Amino acid sequence: MLRVISRILTGLVFLFSGFVKAVDPKGGAIKIAEYLEVASLHDTEGIATILSIALSSVEFILGFHLLIGFKIKRVALPALLFMVVFTIITLFIAIFEPVSDCGCFGDAIKLSNWETFIKNLIILPFSLIVYYQKEKYKCTLPSIRQHLLTFLSISFCVGISAYSIYYLPVLDFRPYHIGANIPDNMSIPEGADEGEYETTFILEKDGVKKEFGVDDYPYNDSTWVFIDSKTKVIREGYQPPIAALNFESTDGDDLTDAIINNEQTVFLAIAPQLGKATTKNIKQLIELKNTAFKHNNLFYFATASLADACFKFDLEHQAAFEYAMCDETTLKTIVRGNPGLVIIQNGTVIAKYNHTQLPDASQLMNPLSHSVQALQSKNDKTWLWLSFIVLTGAIVIIFKLK
Repeated sequence: MLRVISRILTGLVFLFSGFVKAVDPKGGAIKIAEYLEVASLHDTEGIATILSIALSSVEFILGFHLLIGFKIKRVALPALLFMVVFTIITLFIAIFEPVSDCGCFGDAIKLSNWETFIKNLIILPFSLIVYYQKEKYKCTLPSIRQHLLTFLSISFCVGISAYSIYYLPVLDFRPYHIGANIPDNMSIPEGADEGEYETTFILEKDGVKKEFGVDDYPYNDSTWVFIDSKTKVIREGYQPPIAALNFESTDGDDLTDAIINNEQTVFLAIAPQLGKATTKNIKQLIELKNTAFKHNNLFYFATASLADACFKFDLEHQAAFEYAMCDETTLKTIVRGNPGLVIIQNGTVIAKYNHTQLPDASQLMNPLSHSVQALQSKNDKTWLWLSFIVLTGAIVIIFKLK
């Protein structure tokens, strides 16, 4: 029984971890690029994307084999090595914190660095059991059908990743997903846990430094000079999904409220870095901007590039965009495209597009929300059919061809 539980539990963790990375390979690439930055490797977007797809595929394939229960002899050692290596890596990350989030479950489940390490410590013994008991796992499927299952699992994972890169992630776990209300995700609900914190103050008198707490602070002794303060988190309070969001014009005016708290429909084109943006569909964005203005809607082009880069980009493409400056990481979180397009109405995200799937301006006529939802529903069906075909094939192979 323990042998079976170990196989299934380890398989589920690998399968889930690989899947949530596969549906958002660019998100995984961003996280990998952070690791490479720590190693002083810069401008690694291309290699980071390849590594992201490779990592998610390995995890998914190992998990798929373990969960279904075939080729255990072949996957037991790679699964164990994977767990050993990443347990060591996550221990290093937990101690030194080179990144704030290891990204082991993508954006689906956020774990602290120590929580990730503990998770790996829990799964590691089960992967050890699978390895040492690998000879006792039996599979009645013929070899050719086992190979077909492997091929299906690879095709499914890589196919989902490729689709998510060309279009957008097929599942969006971020706080800017379609249907999300941005102001709500920035607010703290009434009665939410405020957390518990301990603040100490470093004061100096006569060349001697001393730490004081709130209770023993020398409020009535003005001879103590404040030097510094430290805050220790005893219990983390509620953190809103969106910690901060700020848009500014190239002149420094605040545009945040105009974008996320506006009854008018807001078209928000996003290119984290204009120098890296794909421009072959720029004319479509210009047409969308003109159509938005024609119907009394708003259109902004959000970027983290400097004002001079915006001016040069605009002059080159004769676009006449109104630019909104924002943090690069935030923009990459909002939409994975470069450029991408987000449509917001009363603070709610009603549509998202990569530059490869921009709608024709003529399609976005009033009532806007209805036409956008129809377009979005049409675009979302492709990955559902892909999933259905692959899973159906797997089921037929397992249950009908024995």
